[in-house]
Amino acid sequence: MSRGNLKFKVASSILALYATIGFGVIIFSGFEDMINLLFFFVICVLIPAYGAYGTLIKNRIAIFVSMVLFIFQAFRSVGHDSLIPHIAPISVSFPVGNFSNGQGYLIDYFAILMALLLAWLFKIVITPNTYEPPANIDTHD
Repeated sequence: MSRGNLKFKVASSILALYATIGFGVIIFSGFEDMINLLFFFVICVLIPAYGAYGTLIKNRIAIFVSMVLFIFQAFRSVGHDSLIPHIAPISVSFPVGNFSNGQGYLIDYFAILMALLLAWLFKIVITPNTYEPPANIDTHD
């Protein structure tokens, strides 16, 4: 196994775990509204599963879509007016702001690290391999 493929396999495994835990959260959370259930399914299961497969096969579109998801998950508003549900399958979040009024933000360091990892893998995938070994130069006189 080459070292170049290992980073893609690790990222793919993390995304697959994220999707699996997201599916478990959907099953046991008891969403009452079908629109919220569908939205949460797309955000926490479908996109990470697509990203897991795409990262494994080094598909730049799948890596980019997953990267955008984690960028939007990195800073979340918590309250009744938040657009994206603040439930994340895997999260290392720290609160910022005043939560007594139901307002505040969560900074998710896991999402930030995943976005950075996926950005690095995206850069690797889109950068062409232009390395050419140096020509044999005879330096003997």
